[in-house]
Amino acid sequence: MHNVRFLMIISLVLSMGFLACSTETKKTAAGPPSPTLVGRWEGVDRTGKPGAFHFFEDGTVILIIDGKPLGGPDSSGIGRLRYNADYAKDPIELDIIGIDANGVERGKILMIVQFMTRDRIKIRTHFNDARPRDFNEETIDDTILLDRKAD
Repeated sequence: MHNVRFLMIISLVLSMGFLACSTETKKTAAGPPSPTLVGRWEGVDRTGKPGAFHFFEDGTVILIIDGKPLGGPDSSGIGRLRYNADYAKDPIELDIIGIDANGVERGKILMIVQFMTRDRIKIRTHFNDARPRDFNEETIDDTILLDRKAD
């Protein structure tokens, strides 16, 4: 008889716990949304000249170097630029891919990206076929800080 009473109490507690968990209480997200590169980022290069990256949701990117756009409609027929960012890697791996007027891939710049804050990033590249692994030995010649700008 004592066991039956104990089982009834356990069943009641479990039932109440189940009901409490299944109510329409809003669940909170696991955390803030992941940062994204989409948007306009501006900075100053090692020579003191302004530069910018404008990442679009469709995977295209426009680079502004010495005030000249590369990869956009104003690129004088040179072609377009696409980007691919692997957010699962740490640091993020970023490829800028040159596409000619015929749609043929003509080269890649292999980079890494680190979010310093939600609105500040650091980008590093060796400007060759080797992607940097980290920022441990960065220099002003291979690394740039960029700030997100409102469009």
